[in-house]
Amino acid sequence: MRSGACLIVLLLCVMTAARPAPFESEDVVPVRINKRSSGRFWKRSEEQPRFVLSAFGRDMTLNLIPDTSFIAPSFSVQRIRARDGGALRGSPGAHPVAELQNFINRTEESEEQLSGCFYSGSVDEDQHSVVSVSLCSGIFGCFITTEQLHVIRRRTFARSHRVPLLFTHGDGDARRERRRRRFVSAPRFIETLVVADKSMAHFYGDDIKHYILTIMSMAAQLYKHPSIKNSVNVVLVNMLVVEDEEVGPEVSSNGDVVLRNFCSWQQFFNPPSQRDPRHYDTAMLFTREDICGQKSCDTLGVADVGTMCDPKRSCSVIEDNGLQAAFTAAHELGHVLSMPHDDSKTCERLFGDLGGHYLMAPLFVSLNKTAAWSPCSALYVTEFFDNGHGDCLLDVPESPIPLPRELPGTKYSLDQQCQQIFGKEFVHCPSMSEGEVCSQLWCQEEGTMQCSTRNGSLPWADGTPCSLNGSCLHGACMPTQEVMQPLVVVDGGWSSWGPWQQCSRTCGGGVEFSYRECANPVPQNGGKYCEGQRVQYQSCNTQPWKSFREEQCEKYNSFNYLDYNGNMKQWIPKYAGVSPRDRCKLFCRARGSSEFKVFESKVIDGTTCGPDTTSVCVQGQCVKAGCDQVIGSSKRPDKCGVCGGSGLTCRKITGSYNKATYGYSDIITIPVGATNIDIKQRSLRGIKHDGNYLAVKRVSGGYILNGNFSVSTVEQDIPVLGAVLKYSGSSTTLERIQSFRQLKEDITIQLLATAGDANPPKVKYTFFIPRDVTFNKSKEKKQLSLHVIHPILFCHLLLTLDNHYWELI
Repeated sequence: MRSGACLIVLLLCVMTAARPAPFESEDVVPVRINKRSSGRFWKRSEEQPRFVLSAFGRDMTLNLIPDTSFIAPSFSVQRIRARDGGALRGSPGAHPVAELQNFINRTEESEEQLSGCFYSGSVDEDQHSVVSVSLCSGIFGCFITTEQLHVIRRRTFARSHRVPLLFTHGDGDARRERRRRRFVSAPRFIETLVVADKSMAHFYGDDIKHYILTIMSMAAQLYKHPSIKNSVNVVLVNMLVVEDEEVGPEVSSNGDVVLRNFCSWQQFFNPPSQRDPRHYDTAMLFTREDICGQKSCDTLGVADVGTMCDPKRSCSVIEDNGLQAAFTAAHELGHVLSMPHDDSKTCERLFGDLGGHYLMAPLFVSLNKTAAWSPCSALYVTEFFDNGHGDCLLDVPESPIPLPRELPGTKYSLDQQCQQIFGKEFVHCPSMSEGEVCSQLWCQEEGTMQCSTRNGSLPWADGTPCSLNGSCLHGACMPTQEVMQPLVVVDGGWSSWGPWQQCSRTCGGGVEFSYRECANPVPQNGGKYCEGQRVQYQSCNTQPWKSFREEQCEKYNSFNYLDYNGNMKQWIPKYAGVSPRDRCKLFCRARGSSEFKVFESKVIDGTTCGPDTTSVCVQGQCVKAGCDQVIGSSKRPDKCGVCGGSGLTCRKITGSYNKATYGYSDIITIPVGATNIDIKQRSLRGIKHDGNYLAVKRVSGGYILNGNFSVSTVEQDIPVLGAVLKYSGSSTTLERIQSFRQLKEDITIQLLATAGDANPPKVKYTFFIPRDVTFNKSKEKKQLSLHVIHPILFCHLLLTLDNHYWELI
């Protein structure tokens, strides 16, 4: 994997092989036994078509209905070309959308042309049969009964005369088998724009539409596999076929550059409103151009990681290499959904060596037949959705256009599969061993004897005839009846809740989890994945303890982190300046410095979200909790700091201070047990640095804020026993110190004055103390500190920018 974008690699091998085994076939003429429509396409409003095929000594009746697939109702194919005399100069991505539109002619194909082809159904009265056919330009496809699999293909006798050819195979090996809520399985719909560049339009000609739909149908089915642990639906909303390079994205062999150009170009076609039926969440570019990465030209696709729902970056580039491009499309879309390669350090640390048989393998060898997605991929996409990065996928498209789910091998012959990969001058190589039938596609250039393959594992397309009564499925030749048998769609169901797992903390308020799986039953054959809560959690071990976040920061106090003097840095929690969405990351600050680090992307479950809240972090998200440290509790501390109290056990202390004496002067000493502390120092005439600054020292000795004639200009948090003091920094007209929790030590608030009587301070303070605490305010205020110095010592202020401190000299 390279920085910025992720790649999938292809290896090229050249070898020889033997001929495949023959298979049984028979010419048939399908007979429709109910009313037929006029024209090339069946209309959805007409009676459901029924055909009789007489072959292999029996009559078989196909009962057909329009099939609902992955294509949205507003889906269309647009062919774009430059207007006459309207060639663009430079990169299309450099033009504003209004200018680009002036250079483009569009031809839009009707919905009827796209939706009238594809049908599914059953054979005779066989409830276990499956039919998937296209009725465009005749009938072709496949069907499966309990006995056999049949493939219907067109046989060409002359340019203008085509007759369907029926293949069949006998017995063989058995077939193998919008408000974001945390931990909720919700259906996601990836509304997709597909763009085919000039090289694709030239290579596939009139078949470009059907070919792209076949690729996307295969990719969409991969995302329905239950191993992804989520309900993910790939939905096409628009297709653009670029017929003139001048108006398309600039394509070259540099994968990085192509991706950047395409991401910029595709924005012009995306309506900004989510309500627009042609608004899309991601865009894919298909090209025949040989894409190169930084080190080689074995790259098959390029995409940035975790960019879904970012309209400027949610895009990918796919190098077309035949029907295998469906796996590349699924792989690159996985990157857009934040999935790393299966050999990434995180995946290996969590799951060990995952091998090369999942879709996110960096070098795809062959697909795991029971789990298309690795557990690491499932984990990453689940985290991506749970963290709110895929919320744009929650809007549901309208009812999809009826389309088939025909196996690609029923549409594209072995010669066509070779041409898609190697070029139009190639055909299927008949010299292969019997053991490689279906598992390895070998091709040769016409007129030569050398056979070529790719990737070490390039299987025939599913549905390709492989023997008299056999068709390929997952790289194996199987009875056609089994391959084409209508698969029973099984929706998933939740299992029972599992036992509560170990608590995340032994005391101080932890979190424990219980899980359930979508395994009762596991969804099969495109069935719906379970929806609803998949994880439940509750509080545990709520006995009070010191700051758990502080413990997590202290773990990094080691000689791996030294200051300039070689002393070990002391790490304390950082709250100030942290975005609310990042409160559950482990931000730690070096004591006495503004340096900070993010040591962990998630704090341990049960850690409080901040010093001014009782909510706690659960799997990186802040969830509501009470002061009793119970998740979901509504208990709050009263002004006295008593959880669920009435506010009658304490009294309020208020006061002010407005006398300027050079140096440090005591304002008030706040005793143990004080809560809801609020000290304000308002600058004179709105001047930020008016020469008056708040300071805090421990009664036991030693400053914890603005001591030793150095003043912090930035916002920061000061940990004290039992609480955290939130300091605004001195670079503000209202300097402020606040704390919400109960103090466990006495602290003294001081004023550092440097400007004399010309700028008197305006200090006000409030806090609450328990009624049983003896406190005499008159004895506490206006006591001069021993740190009184002569004005001449304050001849200048030196701003130390690196540490954001004013040093008084």
